[in-house]
Amino acid sequence: MALLESHGSDDAVAAASKATPAIAAQALPDVPGPRTGIGRLWERFNGGFWTLLDQGVISLGAFLINVQLARQLDTPQYGTFALLLGSFFLFQHFNASLIYYPLMLKLAGGKEERPSDLVFVSLILTALSTSAFSILVTSCLIAFGHSEIAFAAAVYLVLWQLQDGLRRALLAQFSHRTAAIADGITYVGAAAGIATLAYSHTLSVSNAFFAMAGTCALAIAVQVYQRPPTLLRDGNARDLLDSFWTHGKWAFLNGIILIVTMQAFPWALATARGPAGAAAFQAVLNVANLVNPIAFGLSNIILTTVAQTYATGTMRSAWRAAQTYIIIGTTLLSFCVIPVMLMPHAVLVLFYGVNSPYTNLEQAVGVMVLAVAINSIAEMMSTFVHGVQSAKLAVWMNGISLAVVALLLPFVGSHGVAGCALVLGAAKVVRLIAASCIVARMLSSAERARPEVSLVSTPGEDNDYQYRHARPERRK
Repeated sequence: MALLESHGSDDAVAAASKATPAIAAQALPDVPGPRTGIGRLWERFNGGFWTLLDQGVISLGAFLINVQLARQLDTPQYGTFALLLGSFFLFQHFNASLIYYPLMLKLAGGKEERPSDLVFVSLILTALSTSAFSILVTSCLIAFGHSEIAFAAAVYLVLWQLQDGLRRALLAQFSHRTAAIADGITYVGAAAGIATLAYSHTLSVSNAFFAMAGTCALAIAVQVYQRPPTLLRDGNARDLLDSFWTHGKWAFLNGIILIVTMQAFPWALATARGPAGAAAFQAVLNVANLVNPIAFGLSNIILTTVAQTYATGTMRSAWRAAQTYIIIGTTLLSFCVIPVMLMPHAVLVLFYGVNSPYTNLEQAVGVMVLAVAINSIAEMMSTFVHGVQSAKLAVWMNGISLAVVALLLPFVGSHGVAGCALVLGAAKVVRLIAASCIVARMLSSAERARPEVSLVSTPGEDNDYQYRHARPERRK
């Protein structure tokens, strides 16, 4: 199936999400006919506009939140916020891998006859899991003497995850425009709220979490109004739960490895140098995260497009769909990375101010932004692996990356943030190499498994289509 283009209305997508895969293939916008390389790239880029905009809104809001807190709070307070937010991503990963990832695969594949049932079950599971996590967060914060932020942090965690669950359902059904509006309220709205608190001299970690929770609640209201979930109608909850575990278990393991790989650095610095060390790492990472709109935005559309293409096509056609977005992403990444590497000190001064304690971290910034860009390319390749339901293979690339961190961090991490950036860069280069090898092996195996068909085709015809319906059945 060809990739999606940007379109002027969500009506076609809504109709496609309720149709069978064959009807959905006709309802969704398609790239008509063969095109030149440049023309095809432009069509694919145009198709990814809304998802890039959505992720750009998220990254802009998150960046503004972090920069304002780094400027306004003292170093230990900001370090506490950074460590707490990092632990929230660990909780989010549980939901993202075991709930959101299967949800997006099933919705994007077009095989779910009642998508509203799937969304309803996903929201119930998200509410249950996140409530349990919030109790754990509250208990830990009280035990460590931070009771003043415990309630605000717990409320934000619950509302953030519910909003994110609704967002993933919109992305899986290619409603990127609606998702972008809600995410703008969530993240840019939170940044505006924090700016208001700073202006009124009432900013604290607790008030920041309350502001972020409030915008999540408002975004949830908008999302429910746009696409209201309906109650489960036919009692198929058990089947849905089983499918969630089947699809999500390897994604869960992959995410755990990636989170441990990244969180090892701030926690190692916090152990050696206190919260100030974690704050410095987060300040550098904020700059490197400028590439997130590209990496995450394209990964979102790669997952749904690959899942949809693979449902009616072949491994190679799914890779061609992903490859085009990876090429676009690599090009866009270079436009972000090169200026920051050439002017790291100027970027730090621009973000944090002339008198900030973070302006002397220019060496770490140059290495970190390159490492994150390399990792972004590897992540897009990993998303392809997940999209063709081979998440088990991604464990190898992520496990090797973690092994590099475990091997080098005790020796190089003592050099502070710059040393951590070097270790991260080495780990991500190894991850990219491993991802390339795994994808090449997958394509080679799929080629060998292809049944023998005639390679003669009419002009303009794709040979993949000739064996699409004759290929062996995939392993469940």
